[in-house]
Amino acid sequence: MMKNMMIPALFTFLFLFTFPCLISSNLLAPRISITGFEKISLPPNTTTTGSFTFGLFNEGPYIGVVDGRILKYNKLSRTFEDFAYTSPDRTSAFCDGTTDFNKLQTCGFPAGLSPDPATGKIYATDSGLGLDIVGLSGGLATNLVPSKDGVPYHTLIDVDAAINRKAYFVDASSIYNLRDINTSVLTLDSTGKLLEYDSKTKVVTELLTGLGGPAGVASDSIASTLYVAEYTLRRIRKYYINGFKAGTSEIILQFVGSPFQITRIKGEDNFWVPVNTLVTPNSAITQAVKFSSAGQILAIVDLTQEFTQLVSTVYQQGNELYVTGFNTAYLGKYQLVYS
Repeated sequence: MMKNMMIPALFTFLFLFTFPCLISSNLLAPRISITGFEKISLPPNTTTTGSFTFGLFNEGPYIGVVDGRILKYNKLSRTFEDFAYTSPDRTSAFCDGTTDFNKLQTCGFPAGLSPDPATGKIYATDSGLGLDIVGLSGGLATNLVPSKDGVPYHTLIDVDAAINRKAYFVDASSIYNLRDINTSVLTLDSTGKLLEYDSKTKVVTELLTGLGGPAGVASDSIASTLYVAEYTLRRIRKYYINGFKAGTSEIILQFVGSPFQITRIKGEDNFWVPVNTLVTPNSAITQAVKFSSAGQILAIVDLTQEFTQLVSTVYQQGNELYVTGFNTAYLGKYQLVYS
């Protein structure tokens, strides 16, 4: 019975405020086609938190799963294997295979993953436990920031480790935790935050407050700007870290659907973000949108044939496009074809 009711509140959050038209009027752009879809299955009875990443030397991918583990893909055996976990209270007997939100505080929920460009360690945001970092050998993550000024985080969703030795992460709400995210959406909660963790000083700074469901963050190649996906407000916000606009932000993309985690393409200052548009309560139009640092739409890829529910992360690795969604039992891989 529990398996048939997997994270219902989260699905409501992800599908509310989406509409039949996906993107605003600046969507006209060259289209990249995809082919050769392949399913990379997770171990039995596991589903993703919606986040994955590759390591500094292209190892992995690493993927977060709902029962609190971080798995690593073994290219030789072609299987995902246990790599790390975020909660010191987690036990296999209690947590493996669970989808019970009441167990999140005990089991963990690694919702965002990003490799440190300097060390190769993996930063992880656990929705209820804070900002963590995972060593090269995996195992129990080190909790870096469980709270801000003594106030626990509520819904940490994504993290991006930048070249400047800082990690940028987002808290979707300052009021509601993951179990109550449904209420957060229904009340149009706009208490989300963009935060910065300085690995040298160990200090956390709030860069932006009052955000509408921030669900993704990515930095550019020189850590001069950040890009934040506001899920409930359906837009991408650009924040300036350096330069004469430092400390300010502006909206560079407005969607009619809802964007989620943003990933930067290695070697470029271009990005991928998934955008989802509700068709029925149980299905959606799912697309991956490639955009530039200036907010220009570069390509749109339709994922609906293979993904009819929420897509949360799209990641380009060379000429391959990897895709997954919340509560999905596999990672999808496409071959990119440029016309």
